[in-house]
Amino acid sequence: ADPVTEISETAGAVEQADRIVPEAADLVSVYNSGPLRSDIEQAAITAAAQAGADYTVRHAASLAMTSLTRNGEVVQSPPEGFAFPMGTTVLDLLAVEALMGDVVAGALSEDAIVMSELTASLRGAQTGDEVTLLASDGTPVDFAIGAVVPDATTGGTELLMSPSAAERLALERKSSVVMWNFVDRAAIDDALTENGLVSTRVRIRRSWDPYDPDSTLGMARSKALLGEFAYRVNSDGSVSIDEEWQAASLPSGRELLNEIVRIRARCHLEIVPALRAALDEVAAAGLGATINVFDANRAGGCYNPRFNRLSQSSSIGFLSRHTWAMAIDTNTIGSCQGCAPPDLDCRTVRIFRKHGFAWGGN
Repeated sequence: ADPVTEISETAGAVEQADRIVPEAADLVSVYNSGPLRSDIEQAAITAAAQAGADYTVRHAASLAMTSLTRNGEVVQSPPEGFAFPMGTTVLDLLAVEALMGDVVAGALSEDAIVMSELTASLRGAQTGDEVTLLASDGTPVDFAIGAVVPDATTGGTELLMSPSAAERLALERKSSVVMWNFVDRAAIDDALTENGLVSTRVRIRRSWDPYDPDSTLGMARSKALLGEFAYRVNSDGSVSIDEEWQAASLPSGRELLNEIVRIRARCHLEIVPALRAALDEVAAAGLGATINVFDANRAGGCYNPRFNRLSQSSSIGFLSRHTWAMAIDTNTIGSCQGCAPPDLDCRTVRIFRKHGFAWGGN
């Protein structure tokens, strides 16, 4: 069981949770694990053309925010040397206008970005405030908040910016190809198949797909449920988290989570009850042997602050869910990233889902 999805007070975070547009729109996103591969990008663009669709290449990353000011006065800032992670999406203005409306598009420029309402509420931000973000080389760059808009409009991303704004940060991480306005659903499905995109190495999300039990939450929702930390990237590429968040959110060390499935992990205090309940049910069902406890104790542990191993760098990428101590890894050899099919028993997966977890195997 990898990222955690919302149930009661548990949560999970992953970039692909962002919907981009309100649920009513017919839209397809094509992507892969990590930065978008060039062959998948080209195949998706070809498929979009065949289906008569409009499309854009979405860029996305987690950026470091070092201050929020209003009329020169500090509204929010992290401890010195630290930053707040901000989930960020980059879309061209024509796509923003088509998918989110001309009001949102009009609020974007080289010097202005859009912030989601939930994110703004976490930091007391409002339209007209100024945020400082770090470019890929660590240079601070200032942006005005051009608008604060509902999360349903932005698709859940914390910050939305134009390509010209992203250029100021050297944010070049391609994330997905987004398609809309196609002839019909059958046409886009046929085009995706013809271009070899229906594959275990490619992820396709359609706005009309049935509920995905392994869907996860975006960064803003995770912060709201698990608290917002400040982080620092050290000279060796490791990540440090501010001590105040650690003290409020984590036990002092690894804890034994179940007497039969003897996993020891240091997990977020909000996650532990659901994790214990899932392991209790796995043990009661006689499925304890389906979890590689040695592997989980060696490679899991929940808390491991770092950038996702699929990120391009430690400057612009995505913080791993382990940074929030919200994910636990097991069976990482037979169910490794990209393994198809993964070997974790589906009965165990279903039990974890019942308790609010999503499975990384899908």
